Amino acid sequence: MKKVVFLLMVFISVLFISGCEVKKTEEVTDAEKFASEYSVDSDNPFKYTSISKVLDIFENGTGIIFFADSDCDWCVATAKVFTDALNYKNVEKVYYYNPKSIRDKNTKNYKKLIKIIEEYVEKNEDDEPYLYLPDIYFVKNGKIIGHNNDTATMGGTVDEALSKKTKKELKDKYLELISEYNAKECSSAC
Repeated sequence: MKKVVFLLMVFISVLFISGCEVKKTEEVTDAEKFASEYSVDSDNPFKYTSISKVLDIFENGTGIIFFADSDCDWCVATAKVFTDALNYKNVEKVYYYNPKSIRDKNTKNYKKLIKIIEEYVEKNEDDEPYLYLPDIYFVKNGKIIGHNNDTATMGGTVDEALSKKTKKELKDKYLELISEYNAKECSSAC
């Protein structure tokens, strides 16, 4: 009898423990992963993507692309303001890509990306176009219809530069860009 009670208790314990397990990595959504990396609410529209998908959007697709690196304080601060604007406008999908590794290695795909966005990026100390982070693009049918990289080259610290007033101005810019993106009707001639 003691053996049956013991086995029953072990079985119940196993059931209890397995019912309270932590999510496996593959079960974490992109929104949850982004929230963890950028300290934003998990109710966000960010979807992790590849450089191939990013290039496809720039060449003939449609989407909002957010380039950032969670190790960058400016990117984290920008992600918070941008997320507020996106949620306010009920945007359902924003493609997120961290280009740091392809940028640092100056890969073929990075060169291709720079060729596409060259007129929108700043130049580095070698006078070459350089994708400073964060950087945001609004693309319809392969045409860039909006862009913002205001915080990419701000000086000073994030806390010094991003006052409540500056954050509100930045959010207003994002809201305007989102409105233009949502309203833009592109014909096949776009």
